[in-house]
Amino acid sequence: MKIKNLFIISILIYAISSCSNKEAKSETQSKADSTQTAQQSLEKITGIARIEPEKGLLYIYSSSNGSIDKILANENQQVEQGSSLLILDDATDRALLEVDQSKISAQNSVIEASKQNEASVKTDLMKAQSDLALNKKLLDAKAITQQALNESKTKLEKLLNDYAKAIADKNQQINKMKEIKANVNYRKKVLDDKRLRSAFPGKVLQWDVHAGDYVTQGQKLGQFAPDGSLVAVTEVDELFQDKVKEGMKADVFSQLDGKKIASGTVTYVAGFLKKKSLFADDNTVEDRRIKVIKVRLEDNTRAVINSKVDCAIYLK
Repeated sequence: MKIKNLFIISILIYAISSCSNKEAKSETQSKADSTQTAQQSLEKITGIARIEPEKGLLYIYSSSNGSIDKILANENQQVEQGSSLLILDDATDRALLEVDQSKISAQNSVIEASKQNEASVKTDLMKAQSDLALNKKLLDAKAITQQALNESKTKLEKLLNDYAKAIADKNQQINKMKEIKANVNYRKKVLDDKRLRSAFPGKVLQWDVHAGDYVTQGQKLGQFAPDGSLVAVTEVDELFQDKVKEGMKADVFSQLDGKKIASGTVTYVAGFLKKKSLFADDNTVEDRRIKVIKVRLEDNTRAVINSKVDCAIYLK
């Protein structure tokens, strides 16, 4: 009797479990179907975006150590490519350049003297070679002694050594001139590094330093916005990341009043997902994954660099 009751209880438990599993599967499938239906009917994706230059916001870095002598470009000032932005104190470097440049004239004189000495020794050498050839003939004719011939040979050997030394001295002075000119070029490069120039046409957004400040090589001095189109950089959740394609239309809106600021086109879709949100604080724990999207704006009249806006990307 007990065995029969246990058998009936087991059947009931199995039936209840089966019903629960079916209900869970049904609920899961229902949610999946709902998500798929929502994705299929989705017409646009909205999110927060940040306005940036298409070439990105650039930092101005110091290329040398020194005290700031002058800041030539003011904040919010438009500059051309190659324009001087800032000058570091360069008095010492200019003095060192003048010292090296002054050596060039003197070294030219030394080189010229070494060339003249080489030419003079070469002339004596050629004469000694002729004299030796003549003395050999005279010795055959019994016109001179063997000692005279030996003396002419000794003189020729000495002049050969003198000529080789003259050539070596000339080459040494020429190499010294190359060294001096290399030092001059180096001094010019050091001096040029004291003057920061704009790599692109654009606008100086801000300076983080002032005249008189001492800066080191590689130190960040300010921020710069290159000329060109502006883009709205936004993010798409991984759930919808495969929906956004290049060429889709988009609009950006003010977060203050909701008015449309500009229209644009999706020109960049990242080829990977990342965890960290562009708009999260450094201390924010963010475990979701997103894909970065860039929208090139067609009308930049009301778009402000670095401002946060709402962005709508139209999927249909």
